[in-house]
Amino acid sequence: MHRYLKKASVKYRIGAGAPVYLAAVIEYLTAEILELAGNAARDNRRARITPRHILLAIANDMELHMLLKDVTIPSGGVLPHIYPELLTKKNAKGKAGLDPPAIQSSSQPKLKTVAAKKQLPPKKSITKALAKSGGTSNKGKNSGKTVLSEKKLFLGQKLTVIQGDISEVTVDCVVNPTNASFFLGGQVGTALEKAGGKDFTDEVNKLHKAHGSLDVAGAAICPGHKLPAKFVIHCNSPSWSSSNAVPNLEKCVKNCLALADEKNLNTIAIPSVSSGQGGMPKQTAAETVLRSIKNYFISVMASSLKQVYFVLYDNESVNVFITELSKLDVDS
Repeated sequence: MHRYLKKASVKYRIGAGAPVYLAAVIEYLTAEILELAGNAARDNRRARITPRHILLAIANDMELHMLLKDVTIPSGGVLPHIYPELLTKKNAKGKAGLDPPAIQSSSQPKLKTVAAKKQLPPKKSITKALAKSGGTSNKGKNSGKTVLSEKKLFLGQKLTVIQGDISEVTVDCVVNPTNASFFLGGQVGTALEKAGGKDFTDEVNKLHKAHGSLDVAGAAICPGHKLPAKFVIHCNSPSWSSSNAVPNLEKCVKNCLALADEKNLNTIAIPSVSSGQGGMPKQTAAETVLRSIKNYFISVMASSLKQVYFVLYDNESVNVFITELSKLDVDS
C-alpha cells in the first residue's frame, strides 16, 4: 500500500499511518460488496458468487455505483440502465396486461385450466418483476403500497415515490398542507380528518388556539392520535397566485423537515404541496420540493430523518414526481 501511494503521489510525503488506513478502507469496501453480492446470489438461487452478482450488487447501491461507475468488472455481463417509468408494469394476468393464452380445444378442459394457471405468476414473481422494473412491493410498515421510484441522496437519506392514501401510511409524521387557520380541507386534510376522528380534530383546534394563525410557509406539529402516523405537521403552503410562491414553498418544506428533526423523527410522508388548492403547476411544485429537501439535508449535515416518502394519489402527480426525481442530482 505504501509503495503504491508513493508511486501515485510523488509530490507529497506519505505518512506511516496512510497505508494502514487505506488497507482498512479497502477491507471494509470488500466486505460491503461481498455482502451485497451474496444477497444477489441468494436472490438468484445460486450457491456461488459470480462476477455478475458483484456487478448487480454495485449497480443496485447508489453510493457504490457512484464510486465504481468507471470500473470494468470482467465477465460481469452487460447491465442496461433503463428508467423505471419506461418499463411496462406486469399485472396478475401476465405480460403487459395481455390475457394468458387459452387452449382452443374443448375436449381437454382440465388441461386448459392447468395451462391458464401456469400463466399466472405467483406473488413472489410479481414482486421480483416490480423490483426489476424499478418498483418493489413495499412490505412491512407500509404494506400494500408500491414503491414506484426511489433515490438515495449523497448523505444516505432515501427519497421514495408511493401512490396511495397518505392517511394510511405508517410513518413517524405526515405533512398536511393547510392555511393560516389550520383548515382541514382539501384532499389531504379531509383524509386525515376522516381517519383521525374527533380526537385528531380536537387536537388541531387545540394547536390553533395555542399557536395562533400560521404565517405563510410556517409549520406546526401535533400528535396523530388514531392515524398510523405518530405526528402531523401542518404547514401554511403558499398559493401560486401569491408573490414569492417558489421561495415560500422552499421555506415551507425546510420548516417541516426542521420540525421533524426537532422531534428526532426518522420517516416523513409528504404530499404534492401547493399543487392542489394552491394552484401551483405540478412540475414546478415537485421540482421545488425535491430541491428544497436535498438542500436542507446538505445544509444541516446531521439529521434524524432517514426516509422521505412522497405519497401521491393521482397518476399525474405520480408521473411528475417520478420524472423530477430521476432528474435530481444527488452527487452534491
